[in-house]
Amino acid sequence: MAECKHNVLHAAAVRVVYIEDSGRFMAEIRIKCAECHRPFQFIGLPLGLNFGGAAMDPSGQEALLAIAPVGSIPQPLDGVLSIGIRPPGAKLDG
Repeated sequence: MAECKHNVLHAAAVRVVYIEDSGRFMAEIRIKCAECHRPFQFIGLPLGLNFGGAAMDPSGQEALLAIAPVGSIPQPLDGVLSIGIRPPGAKLDG
């Protein structure tokens, strides 16, 4: 049997958890190949638990993302009407 290329379907499991002692919420995310069921690992996240951001469990197979209902925690871009994107090296107008 040929090795699975993991490029057809993927299955994601998301669980939302309320952390009662902190009053915060976390999204726990796991992803696996829907064909061979091999789990995926998250890359670039620190290990541990971060109530103000993202982290992963020690296996790297579960992302732990801090979440909150919209409007309950101020975001850096609150009140910004639009965001412009320009290619590297492009000059600013004006």
